[in-house]
Amino acid sequence: MRIYARLKWIAAATAIALLPGLGTTGCGGDSLPRQAVSGMVTLDEKPLKSGLVSFVPTVPDMPTQGGASIVDGKYSIPRSTGLVPGKYRVVVSSGEGSAEKKVDMNEAPGMPPIPAKQAIPPTYNSASILEANVTDGGANQFDFNLTSGPSKGK
Repeated sequence: MRIYARLKWIAAATAIALLPGLGTTGCGGDSLPRQAVSGMVTLDEKPLKSGLVSFVPTVPDMPTQGGASIVDGKYSIPRSTGLVPGKYRVVVSSGEGSAEKKVDMNEAPGMPPIPAKQAIPPTYNSASILEANVTDGGANQFDFNLTSGPSKGK
Protein backbone atom coordinates (compact mmCIF):
# COMPACT_ATOMS: atom_id res chain seq x y z
CA MET A 1 0.00 0.00 0.00
CA ARG A 2 2.96 2.32 0.63
CA ILE A 3 3.90 2.09 -3.04
CA TYR A 4 0.52 3.50 -4.08
CA ALA A 5 0.74 6.34 -1.54
CA ARG A 6 4.17 7.32 -2.85
CA LEU A 7 3.04 7.16 -6.46
CA LYS A 8 -0.02 9.27 -5.62
CA TRP A 9 2.21 11.85 -3.89
CA ILE A 10 4.59 12.06 -6.86
CA ALA A 11 1.65 12.50 -9.26
CA ALA A 12 0.27 15.33 -7.11
CA ALA A 13 3.64 17.11 -6.90
CA THR A 14 4.09 16.85 -10.66
CA ALA A 15 0.59 18.23 -11.26
CA ILE A 16 1.30 21.23 -9.02
CA ALA A 17 4.51 21.96 -10.93
CA LEU A 18 2.67 21.86 -14.24
CA LEU A 19 -0.32 24.01 -13.22
CA PRO A 20 1.17 27.42 -14.11
CA GLY A 21 1.20 26.55 -17.80
CA LEU A 22 -2.49 25.64 -17.79
CA GLY A 23 -3.57 29.22 -17.02
CA THR A 24 -2.21 30.69 -20.24
CA THR A 25 -3.76 30.13 -23.62
CA GLY A 26 -2.46 31.18 -27.00
CA CYS A 27 0.14 33.90 -27.47
CA GLY A 28 -1.75 36.57 -25.53
CA GLY A 29 -1.71 34.88 -22.12
CA ASP A 30 -4.00 36.42 -19.50
CA SER A 31 -4.43 39.85 -17.95
CA LEU A 32 -3.17 38.95 -14.46
CA PRO A 33 -0.31 41.04 -13.02
CA ARG A 34 2.04 38.04 -13.03
CA GLN A 35 5.56 38.35 -11.63
CA ALA A 36 8.67 36.31 -12.37
CA VAL A 37 9.95 34.38 -9.36
CA SER A 38 13.36 32.77 -8.88
CA GLY A 39 15.77 31.68 -6.23
CA MET A 40 18.08 29.10 -4.75
CA VAL A 41 17.36 26.07 -2.58
CA THR A 42 20.06 24.55 -0.40
CA LEU A 43 19.90 21.53 1.89
CA ASP A 44 22.51 21.48 4.66
CA GLU A 45 24.38 24.35 2.95
CA LYS A 46 24.67 22.49 -0.40
CA PRO A 47 22.59 23.26 -3.52
CA LEU A 48 19.71 20.81 -3.83
CA LYS A 49 20.63 18.72 -6.88
CA SER A 50 17.04 18.24 -8.08
CA GLY A 51 13.50 18.67 -6.85
CA LEU A 52 10.35 20.73 -7.09
CA VAL A 53 9.32 24.00 -5.47
CA SER A 54 5.62 24.86 -5.28
CA PHE A 55 3.99 28.15 -4.30
CA VAL A 56 0.51 27.65 -2.85
CA PRO A 57 -1.68 30.70 -2.12
CA THR A 58 -2.49 31.31 1.54
CA VAL A 59 -5.90 32.78 0.70
CA PRO A 60 -8.61 30.93 -1.26
CA ASP A 61 -9.39 33.72 -3.76
CA MET A 62 -5.80 34.06 -5.06
CA PRO A 63 -5.94 33.39 -8.84
CA THR A 64 -2.59 31.61 -9.23
CA GLN A 65 -0.36 28.98 -7.78
CA GLY A 66 2.82 27.80 -9.37
CA GLY A 67 5.90 25.71 -9.26
CA ALA A 68 9.20 24.98 -10.90
CA SER A 69 11.87 22.35 -11.14
CA ILE A 70 14.95 22.77 -8.99
CA VAL A 71 18.19 21.99 -10.83
CA ASP A 72 21.54 22.35 -9.06
CA GLY A 73 19.82 24.46 -6.41
CA LYS A 74 18.27 26.98 -8.80
CA TYR A 75 14.64 27.47 -9.81
CA SER A 76 12.86 30.03 -11.96
CA ILE A 77 9.27 30.79 -12.91
CA PRO A 78 9.05 33.16 -15.90
CA ARG A 79 6.70 36.14 -15.83
CA SER A 80 4.44 34.60 -18.52
CA THR A 81 3.47 31.82 -16.08
CA GLY A 82 4.46 33.66 -12.90
CA LEU A 83 2.62 34.42 -9.69
CA VAL A 84 0.35 37.34 -8.88
CA PRO A 85 1.41 39.50 -5.92
CA GLY A 86 0.46 38.00 -2.58
CA LYS A 87 1.50 35.63 0.15
CA TYR A 88 2.29 31.98 -0.62
CA ARG A 89 3.14 28.86 1.35
CA VAL A 90 6.20 27.23 -0.20
CA VAL A 91 6.60 23.45 -0.48
CA VAL A 92 9.91 21.85 -1.48
CA SER A 93 10.20 18.20 -2.47
CA SER A 94 13.02 15.99 -3.68
CA GLY A 95 13.43 12.26 -4.14
CA GLU A 96 17.14 12.40 -3.44
CA GLY A 97 16.80 10.64 -0.07
CA SER A 98 17.71 7.23 -1.48
CA ALA A 99 18.19 5.52 -4.79
CA GLU A 100 15.30 3.84 -6.53
CA LYS A 101 14.75 0.33 -5.33
CA LYS A 102 14.09 -2.31 -7.96
CA VAL A 103 11.05 -4.50 -7.51
CA ASP A 104 11.52 -8.25 -7.91
CA MET A 105 9.38 -8.95 -10.97
CA ASN A 106 8.61 -12.46 -9.68
CA GLU A 107 6.89 -10.88 -6.68
CA ALA A 108 5.14 -7.96 -8.39
CA PRO A 109 4.98 -8.32 -12.17
CA GLY A 110 4.31 -5.08 -14.02
CA MET A 111 5.07 -2.86 -11.02
CA PRO A 112 7.36 0.17 -11.53
CA PRO A 113 10.40 0.78 -9.33
CA ILE A 114 9.61 2.14 -5.87
CA PRO A 115 10.16 5.92 -5.88
CA ALA A 116 13.08 7.32 -3.95
CA LYS A 117 12.55 8.37 -0.34
CA GLN A 118 11.64 12.03 0.24
CA ALA A 119 14.86 13.91 1.10
CA ILE A 120 13.15 17.06 2.38
CA PRO A 121 11.93 17.11 6.00
CA PRO A 122 8.17 17.65 6.55
CA THR A 123 8.92 21.13 7.96
CA TYR A 124 9.60 22.24 4.39
CA ASN A 125 7.34 19.74 2.66
CA SER A 126 4.01 18.31 3.86
CA ALA A 127 3.93 20.61 6.92
CA SER A 128 5.91 23.46 5.37
CA ILE A 129 6.68 26.57 7.39
CA LEU A 130 8.21 28.30 4.35
CA GLU A 131 6.52 31.44 3.02
CA ALA A 132 7.07 33.93 0.22
CA ASN A 133 5.51 37.33 -0.33
CA VAL A 134 5.44 38.09 -4.07
CA THR A 135 5.38 41.83 -4.75
CA ASP A 136 4.43 43.85 -7.81
CA GLY A 137 7.65 44.90 -9.55
CA GLY A 138 9.87 43.55 -6.78
CA ALA A 139 12.92 41.33 -7.16
CA ASN A 140 10.84 38.30 -6.08
CA GLN A 141 13.93 36.21 -5.45
CA PHE A 142 13.36 33.72 -2.68
CA ASP A 143 16.25 31.63 -1.37
CA PHE A 144 15.49 28.75 0.96
CA ASN A 145 18.24 27.36 3.19
CA LEU A 146 16.91 24.04 4.45
CA THR A 147 18.41 21.70 7.04
CA SER A 148 17.87 17.97 7.29
CA GLY A 149 18.03 18.11 11.09
CA PRO A 150 15.56 19.76 13.49
CA SER A 151 14.28 23.06 12.08
CA LYS A 152 15.43 26.31 13.62
CA GLY A 153 13.26 28.49 11.40
CA LYS A 154 13.23 29.52 7.75
